[in-house]
Amino acid sequence: MRKYKFDDFMRYVEAEARGEGQQAVDQLEAFREYFRLAREIIEARKAKGLSQHQLAKRCGIHQSEISDIERGRANPTFQTLQMVARQLNRRIALVSPTNSGARVRQRRAVDP
Repeated sequence: MRKYKFDDFMRYVEAEARGEGQQAVDQLEAFREYFRLAREIIEARKAKGLSQHQLAKRCGIHQSEISDIERGRANPTFQTLQMVARQLNRRIALVSPTNSGARVRQRRAVDP
């Protein structure tokens, strides 16, 4: 029995989405971006040495909300994302995708 890797699975999902049309491709891209953001929050939190509980306390929200955001199970408001980003010394930015697929470098938060 052949063992499949995650990359194999994603290639299959991408092909299926392309076969279903542009709406499915757009939904897959939205899914990817949502989890990319969650992954970046996790990485930034861990880099600062913070637990979910500590980050939540600094943001004035419940730890379960941080957990839900990190697991991709929440639909946080802009205000909540902004509070999280600020506590992680990050900022929220609208960026253009690159042709190479390279990740946009994270920027440090700047006080206005």
